[in-house]
Amino acid sequence: PSAFLAFTRSAFVAKRCNYDQPNWFGVGLAFSTTAALWAFLFKQHNEDIMEYERRKQEKQHKCTGCS
Repeated sequence: PSAFLAFTRSAFVAKRCNYDQPNWFGVGLAFSTTAALWAFLFKQHNEDIMEYERRKQEKQHKCTGCS
């Protein structure tokens, strides 16, 4: 069995995973990246809504004096 495991082991794994001590840097990086993406999503959504409302108002404005 050990010869079989040697072929299935990834070349990128240098040591066994220690689940008693999680990789807190990786956990923090994952959560902070997720939070940053959600913040960007909400910001972009609000900007899109404001632009939609502005264009809707502009479309309804029928003034002959403005062009």
